[in-house]
Amino acid sequence: MNIGLDIGYSVVKAIADGRKISFPSVIGTPEYSLIDLRENDRSISIVYPSNTLVGDEAIMHSRFIQRREDRAWIESDEYYMLFLAALTELEAGTWTSVRIVTGLPVAFYSDRNKLRDRLMGEHKVQRKGKPVQTFVVSECRVIPQPFGTLLAAALDDFGKIEDTDIAKSMVGIIDIGGKSTNIFTVERLAEISRKTASVNVGGWDVMRVIKTQILERFPELDLRDHQVVDAVTHRKLKYFGETVSLNTAIEEIVAPMADQVIAQVTQLWDRGANLDMILMTGGGALLLGDRLKQVFRNAKVVPDPVFANSLGFWKFSQRSGNPV
Repeated sequence: MNIGLDIGYSVVKAIADGRKISFPSVIGTPEYSLIDLRENDRSISIVYPSNTLVGDEAIMHSRFIQRREDRAWIESDEYYMLFLAALTELEAGTWTSVRIVTGLPVAFYSDRNKLRDRLMGEHKVQRKGKPVQTFVVSECRVIPQPFGTLLAAALDDFGKIEDTDIAKSMVGIIDIGGKSTNIFTVERLAEISRKTASVNVGGWDVMRVIKTQILERFPELDLRDHQVVDAVTHRKLKYFGETVSLNTAIEEIVAPMADQVIAQVTQLWDRGANLDMILMTGGGALLLGDRLKQVFRNAKVVPDPVFANSLGFWKFSQRSGNPV
């Protein structure tokens, strides 16, 4: 099984052989409802190697939840449980050989060997009510996260170059993630390091400010982080059964955040006149994309920006006969 894996601070995204999965990057204590009438329950409940709820189930039921945003996250038990959960979501078999392509933010890319070593080898996991599964990661490649978006645009589903124009072009990528924004420059599929940088601002900055404002305006609401994400994504929330718009509040927060990203990007690219195109990706592109396009005329938000990196990772893993 070939996997494109993107374990983000906000959401885990993965693609493998036609399957696409995602769930919040949250784990929690194993607490369950006294009664549950849901049919076809798809909750992620792991009993080995640790008794843990993952994703939406953790948000819904866990008294205590864990979500980290630090560089050492890739070495944590939380990260490992998210990794195992993703594998079980993609494959139900009891023994599976796996090739993985994943990514790290530009600022943390020097940790790539550390992450590779963590994911390589044999991993055993058991979900509630299911047999033990064994996953053997035989190959693992760690690339800069924004490069996944370029690969998604340039490669076909077999890992071969499909868009020769992009492959020959100078392309700028603005990857607006949860914690940071990666500014990545590629010419003829090779990174230009002097025109690559990272800004310590991301989608979670919007979430934190919005969460504070929600608490001030609606003190009776007690929203967890991922409930705030949902409110920002849909630009509204429910208060005593009534819908409240968050459009104005979000736009007021997004403006200075976009200005900070624009300031850093213009230091590297000016207005991007030397670039053939600028691709905007990551969940934050849905928030900042329109403002950035006002400054960079050759910029566009890629299709499905949340999954763009993981799609590129998967396409790269498909390169027949070549190690990932």
